[in-house]
Amino acid sequence: MSAARRDARVIDPDQVCDAAAVLADAAQLQHSAAVLDALGDVNRLSILLALHHAGDLCVSDLAFAVGMSDSAVSHALRLLRAHGMVSAHRQGRLVRYRVTGELTTRLLDVVSEGVVGDVVLHAHGRDHR
Repeated sequence: MSAARRDARVIDPDQVCDAAAVLADAAQLQHSAAVLDALGDVNRLSILLALHHAGDLCVSDLAFAVGMSDSAVSHALRLLRAHGMVSAHRQGRLVRYRVTGELTTRLLDVVSEGVVGDVVLHAHGRDHR
């Protein structure tokens, strides 16, 4: 603890200790903030929700589905890949993208409850409920 913090007045030391403990993993905290920041953009969120529910898609199909240009989708996917939120895999000449990461998947499940609703997913032959 730094000298400046040693002299700080603390009212509820046990609660302050608990608060500091949950913030101890600075790397995970930074990653979580980056994931939430990426989800805060409607275009990136649309891309992630499309991938989350429709499955692996290539850039052109994803661009059509979300109503963006191929280059805008590619740019967004680069950022999402950098944050570990999507991964790419080659299938013949195509590169397909998928959602990755437990935090990303869990957050998309929560967002989907309010955004997606009851939708028939044709490619998977099931309802989303």
